[in-house]
This record gives sequence, C-alpha cells and structure tokens, in this order.
Amino acid sequence: MNEHLRPDILGRLRTSRDAEERARTAQQLCSQVTDSEAIERHGEQNPLYVELNTRLVKLLNPSSDILDRLSGMAILLALVEVDSLEDKQKFRITQQTKTQLAGSEMAISNEAVAIYKKLIEKRWASVMSSVETEVNRCLEWLGSERNEVRRMTALRVIEVLCNNNLVSLHSYLTKFFATLSNLLRDQRSEIRVAAAHTLGACMGLIPMSERNVRNPGLNFLYEELQRNFQMASVEGYHGALLVSQELLQNGGMYMQSHFGQVCDMALKLKEYRDPIVHKAAIALLPVLARYSPQEFTRVNTGSSESMMGRACNYLITLSRTSDRDRAAAFLALGNIAQYCSTEYRSFLEPTTRAIRDALIQRAKMRIPPAEADETVTAVLQTIATLATAMGPALTRYLRDILDLMFTAGLSQALCDSLLVLEREVSQLQPAIQGRLLDMVSIILVGVPFRPSQQSLDDLEQRM
Repeated sequence: MNEHLRPDILGRLRTSRDAEERARTAQQLCSQVTDSEAIERHGEQNPLYVELNTRLVKLLNPSSDILDRLSGMAILLALVEVDSLEDKQKFRITQQTKTQLAGSEMAISNEAVAIYKKLIEKRWASVMSSVETEVNRCLEWLGSERNEVRRMTALRVIEVLCNNNLVSLHSYLTKFFATLSNLLRDQRSEIRVAAAHTLGACMGLIPMSERNVRNPGLNFLYEELQRNFQMASVEGYHGALLVSQELLQNGGMYMQSHFGQVCDMALKLKEYRDPIVHKAAIALLPVLARYSPQEFTRVNTGSSESMMGRACNYLITLSRTSDRDRAAAFLALGNIAQYCSTEYRSFLEPTTRAIRDALIQRAKMRIPPAEADETVTAVLQTIATLATAMGPALTRYLRDILDLMFTAGLSQALCDSLLVLEREVSQLQPAIQGRLLDMVSIILVGVPFRPSQQSLDDLEQRM
C-alpha cells in the first residue's frame, strides 16, 4: 500500500484554476485515504490522513496564495462527504470551516459557506452544538463590521441556517428582521439584494398558518417597506421593491390585502432613472402575476385596463426600444404568460412580433452564430416559456420565427427551446427536425442534409 499521497494529484490540485478540476482532484486524494482505511482501519492515525491534514493546514494558512487556499477548501469539501470520519475528524473539519468563514477573501468565503451548508445538512454534532454561537457572530458582523466580505458571509450563513428550519432560530426572528431591514437601506446594492434573500429565508421559519395580517413580524416588514418607499431615494426604492418580492414569495396570504399598493409601486418605479431600481421593478411584475393571477388580470373600477395590460404593454414596448432591458423584458413577458395563460392570448401577437424583430435585428448585425448573447438566450427561453403556457395555440405565431431561431447558431439555449417546442407544440416537430438536421449537416459537411448524400465511410475515403 502506498503510504504517501500521490504527488501528481497534489500538483494538479495546487495549480488548477478550474473549480471542477479542483473538486475532482481533491476527491481523488480523499479516495486514496478512504481506500487505505478499507484495507486497514486506523481512523485519524491513518498515515495518509495525517499527511493530508498536515498539508491542509498549510494550504489554508492565511499567508498562502489564493490557489493554495482554494485547493484546501476543495479538500475540506471532499472530506465532508467521507462517511467513515470519526468525531474528532468531524470536529477538526468544523473548526477549520468556521475559521475560513471569518476571512476577508470572497472566493474563500464562498467555498466556506458551501461547506458550512453541507455540515448543517448532515447535522454533525460538532456544528449543531455551536449554531447559536455562529448566529451571534453573524449578527455582530452585520451590526458593526465594516469588512464587506464578512457582512456578505454573515448574510449567507443566516440564510443557510434558516433554510434548514432549525428550531433554535425561532427566538432570533425579531433580531433578524430588525437587522436585515437596516441592511435593505445599505449603500451597496449587493448587500441589499443579499439581505432580501436572507429575509425571505427567515420568513420560512414562520408557520404557514401564521403568515397573515395578524403576524407582528410581517407587519413590521411591511411598515419598513413603506418607510423605504417614502425615503424617495435609490436605496429606499430598491429596498422597498426587494422586500415586496420576498413578502409575495414567502409571506403566504399576508400580501393579499396589500396587493394593489405593491402593484401601484411597481408601475410607478418601472421607468425610474436609476437602472437598479428600474430592473427591480421589472422583476417584480411577473412575481405579482404569479401571486394572484386573478387580481393581476382584473380591470379595477375607474381604470381602463388591468395591471396585466399596463405591465405587458410596457414590457413589449421596452423589448423593442431598449437594448439594455430587452432580455429582462422578454423574460418577464414569458413568465407573465405562464401565470396568466388564458388572459395572455391577446398579447401573443405583439409579443411574438417583438421576438421576430429581435431575431431579425441580430441576424442583420452579422454576429457570428457561435457568439450567443444575453438577448438571444432570453428570446429562446421566452419562446419555450410561451410554448409551455399556450401550447398549440402558439403554432401560427411561430411559423415565421422558427427559421430565425436557427440563425442564432447551435447552442444549449436553442436545443432546450426546441425540446420544449417539440413537446408542447407537436405540429412543429417535422419542421424542427428537418431544420436541425440541416444545421448539423452544414456544420459537419458544409451542405444541408440530403437523405441520399454519401455515407460517412465514403466521405472519409475521399478525405
């Protein structure tokens, strides 16, 4: 039996800049340790484990370069998946992970949070016994720490803990809501977004039966939402929109009585001058459609059109006039169609016309097919979403679009979209298969597919 870790694997691990390759090589090192344990059990006295841990300590040293530290994190993550670990080994891994959580490198922090999530999911005693200590450390970082990496780490750790619905966290809800509400007015948009995601996870601790207008925690959040909106600043508007989205997605029935007010806010801010607020307002529109399709499509007294009509007309116009927002507009339209499929029929023609024009515009720009862009990916995804929502009713609108889809080139986004079209609009299956055969044939042999063309063997003989 080889009593030393393989140097070639160690070398690849330390020099790789690819996360997937680091994960594979770290797994190979851990497999070498576990294979030796299967032959002769030594536990933490296993010579290979001792060597691995010694190297791990050196790799994770704060003075090590970033690649070495990322290699160490990959080893830690691989060790977590080893079933034969003893309690002392688990304790050591937990302590090493918690030390890395307190670092100042975002790349290391991201890996540490991923490992911490695994530890929580596995319910290791070494990590479960210190949950409250970790929560208090996170709250301290969020309250006074100026290290932005630590603040972001604290938000993600609290999110991980709440998503695992730990009973011990229920007593922290009031503190969580107060702390996170302050962060929703932070000057950094990344902190505001992360705080909102964490807030949504915290709402998951509230029993579904209590997510209503009598819940003091949710009432506090809605009051903070109104306060943010009244600030009339970028931070305030953005925070209000983010809280609205989380309340709609995680607040149960609470937002029923506030639905109209949030609709009005989204419509008011959809054309706001700051792009962060503007994009958040656009993202909120399909969330409103999903929350209450009936209210979203209803024409209220004193209004000439529904919330859906105002939103869709705006998004269709945006998809035609704004290069910056075209992708977001198409995705929002597709999602609204998915949640309000019957009522969306009157918007099918202008939506598909906007899709066709976007694909034509790209073709005229002579962008190489291999260079997929955000707009094309969004358009192809929107076509698939519309097909799922509308089914065969979409057939006549796609006749002019199908050929244009292939001008964007062969990509994963195209294949995913065609797969949905074949399933949901079966009438298009022959046309899709024919065009796909032509595309593959052109890539391979330079000419469209012909059933009578020479076999591959004949072509190989000519080459």
